Amino acid sequence: MSAIFRSARTVLPFCLFLFFLGCVDEVQLPSRSVESRLVVEGLVTNEKPPYTVKLTFTGEYNSLIYGQAEIPVNGADVSITEIGGRTVKLVQDALTPAYYWMYDSTFTGKTGKSYQLKITLPGGATYISEPELLSPVAEIDRIYAEYRQRDDAKIDEPDHYEILLDTKDPATQGNYYRWSGYGYVPRLSTGEPIGMGFCCKWCWVPVYGSRSDVLSDVLVNGNSISRRHIMTSPVYYVGRHYLEVRQYSLTKPAYQFWVKFEEQRKRNGSLFDPLPASIEGNVHREDDPNVLALGYFGSSAVSKRRLTIPGDTLNAARLEIKYGDVFVKDGNCQLIYSQGQLNPPANW
Repeated sequence: MSAIFRSARTVLPFCLFLFFLGCVDEVQLPSRSVESRLVVEGLVTNEKPPYTVKLTFTGEYNSLIYGQAEIPVNGADVSITEIGGRTVKLVQDALTPAYYWMYDSTFTGKTGKSYQLKITLPGGATYISEPELLSPVAEIDRIYAEYRQRDDAKIDEPDHYEILLDTKDPATQGNYYRWSGYGYVPRLSTGEPIGMGFCCKWCWVPVYGSRSDVLSDVLVNGNSISRRHIMTSPVYYVGRHYLEVRQYSLTKPAYQFWVKFEEQRKRNGSLFDPLPASIEGNVHREDDPNVLALGYFGSSAVSKRRLTIPGDTLNAARLEIKYGDVFVKDGNCQLIYSQGQLNPPANW
């Protein structure tokens, strides 16, 4: 009798488990998907051409099955118009068909003028941008670098220079800024055997800052903008760093677009985040303003400054002891590092 009781105590919980399991409905989470959409990225500045416009279609995206990220728009008819002035045609790049170039050296963006993009797709659909006013931008007062040592716990990260900027906001309200930076830094590799020696152990590789670093003058109107962080320049080895910082003017709609862009960039990719590349901008179907493209076509004045960091205070032996071979790859330096070049940038 006791054996039967013990057996019942064992079987009963299992039966209850099966009962409750049968009462739970399976939840089918819907997969998120979107159709392919036009993506536009372009800018007219007060610098000499060429100007570029990048045109792609989003690949069909599904949260369970990832499609192609972007598809070049091939064979579009693309032009830029200065409102009240000339219209110039763009030429598609034969090697990278997503890019359309404007080479006319007599057409340069001017402050106070507005510019509009027009795109006619091969199927006949036409998209236009809202006219963008090219506003002036304050001059960069200076850019400078400060050395920062890495966190010793992060052995896969090098020391770096923090690149900072000073500028002065005009007294007029409603100024909006965007900053970008890029440069070339030295790297080391093992090289490749050539005859009795080794070749190509040293090269310069490009580094980039954020494209979506923006600021409104709401809280700083008429004051100095000091120690604005623009980018970091990693120290993989000793040698000079060549850097350029660019300061752009923005319209209010362009500023709002880049704020949304940065918010999306910082998201962690959870199930409930917006779909990738989901930010609509200022480009829409000519026959239906409610049909919006993704991306943005803007116009901007540009102020830029360059900085060369000598790097002569660094000690190669100490860096090699500190880093070991973490940042040294095998092979020809210019081939194993993306866009590596054996000589420093010319005319810097």
